[in-house]
Amino acid sequence: MIKLGKLIWFSKFSLYLCSRFVQGGYLRRTKHKQRYINNMDTAESRKKIVETALQLFTARGIRGVTMDDIAAAMRISKRTLYETFANKEDLLAECLMRVHDQIDRRHKEVYMKVDEPLLVAMYMVRVNAMSNHSYCHLIEEAERYYPELHDRYFKIHTNAFRDMIEKSLNYAQANNYLRPNVDIEATVDFICHFVQQRRLSATEDSSEYARKMSEVSFTFLRGLMSTETIMRYESKEEDYQQLMKKLNDINSEQ
Repeated sequence: MIKLGKLIWFSKFSLYLCSRFVQGGYLRRTKHKQRYINNMDTAESRKKIVETALQLFTARGIRGVTMDDIAAAMRISKRTLYETFANKEDLLAECLMRVHDQIDRRHKEVYMKVDEPLLVAMYMVRVNAMSNHSYCHLIEEAERYYPELHDRYFKIHTNAFRDMIEKSLNYAQANNYLRPNVDIEATVDFICHFVQQRRLSATEDSSEYARKMSEVSFTFLRGLMSTETIMRYESKEEDYQQLMKKLNDINSEQ
């Protein structure tokens, strides 16, 4: 009888342990799943806040927008906004990163799909100088009022641009598009400096600016072309026209 009682007690205790183990595992899985959902919600909310802030900064200027304005546009509390971004400068940093990422992504698209190295270089000079017409005012204000923040992201962006220009020109030289004695490093330095100094302003017409940048970049690179490349374009007018048509087609996509 005592043995039977112990057996019943042991069975009940085993069932209790099993139930606790299963329940504990379920709770752990539930909490993990909830954390995953919360993280997804946080990432999505952060993305929407950046998109809204970018629209407001672009439309009104950086100094014309407050954190209250952004919270009101998002229809969220200021507390929620400040839990995501500590201050306006942190939010602006994320916006600048988003702008430069978009430009870099555009560079990479062209770099991957265009097989003419000089066309790649000419286009990237144009698009980098343009810096996306709708964001010119934002970039100018960031440079004026938040120089350290602007320089930090501008440097990252410039390094990516420089790397792709250098690869394009090295490929062009290796395949006899450029003269063998062209100093690629000095050429890249000049292009980066030119682009930085001749960035599209918010008051300029983007289409006219794109046309001018295309002509200037082609004229500059023509001075570096090999004799064979120059002769090819001069003797076959259709090749030159085709090259410029490709460049204009890509310009119109921007």
